[in-house]
Amino acid sequence: MPSSRSDSPHPPPAAEFSAHPEGTVLEVSVRPKAGRCRIAGRAGGRVRIEVTAAPEGGRATREALQTLARALGVPVSAVMVLRGERSRHKTVLVRGLGVADCLARLGVFRGRPTDPDG
Repeated sequence: MPSSRSDSPHPPPAAEFSAHPEGTVLEVSVRPKAGRCRIAGRAGGRVRIEVTAAPEGGRATREALQTLARALGVPVSAVMVLRGERSRHKTVLVRGLGVADCLARLGVFRGRPTDPDG
């Protein structure tokens, strides 16, 4: 008899993460002009990324992708915006990294912010 999802020792994937043929799609929310760059947890079904850059000329988006890439331990070239280039709410693809690895590397179930610089 197949086991149900509730029997799994692992928590269910967060709604903000989904599998993609090339890696993982994340729903993110970017907060520009923050005090520092970091992954600030989860809010409203999205991974919250805080960046110091202003939302001018795509600077906040570039800094958000860099912050996410550092936190995940992947090159910036592996992270790209699928939707929402000019919006605070973005859909981002992380190439070459599965959902379980993204969840583990971001520590989204630990409930505390992740500072990619240590």
